[in-house]
Amino acid sequence: MNPLSLLRQFISGLTSDTDPGQIGWGIALGFLIGLLPKATLTAQLLLILLMALRINIPMALITVLLTTFVNPLMDKLTDPVGYCLLTSPALYPLWTKLYNMPVLPWTGFNNTVLTGGLVVGLVLIFPVYLAGRRFGVFYNAKFRDKLMNSKLVKGLKASWLFDWYFKTSV
Repeated sequence: MNPLSLLRQFISGLTSDTDPGQIGWGIALGFLIGLLPKATLTAQLLLILLMALRINIPMALITVLLTTFVNPLMDKLTDPVGYCLLTSPALYPLWTKLYNMPVLPWTGFNNTVLTGGLVVGLVLIFPVYLAGRRFGVFYNAKFRDKLMNSKLVKGLKASWLFDWYFKTSV
């Protein structure tokens, strides 16, 4: 897939699936994915879940990007939470059983940042959803029409190269 096609899908995604609930869940799931290290099976499975659900994917990807930039500050919270859970003597049998299963070690659950990020993200997912839903109402009322009438989007729609490419690639 080329960059023009990605840009076109991203812009069309900003104007479709814009129900406040879809925007809210996109932001919430993007926040959860953004808290986790990306090179683990857990993050990859959450990305597959993101693509499988009917939510606003561009908002989720923007949230993943923004949360990833803030994540080093969040690690000061998620790392101690994960360390506390992974070193808890009461949970040793659970961690041992999970680690001896065939695929589960690839999820990276034994990483303190991943475990802490997953727990903190799951605790905060509903408040982030509510804030994202509120943002979705604001976005639909104020920002969506301005975005579609912006010079960038109008220029892309009016570009003969852009139009020619999508007529010949279909």
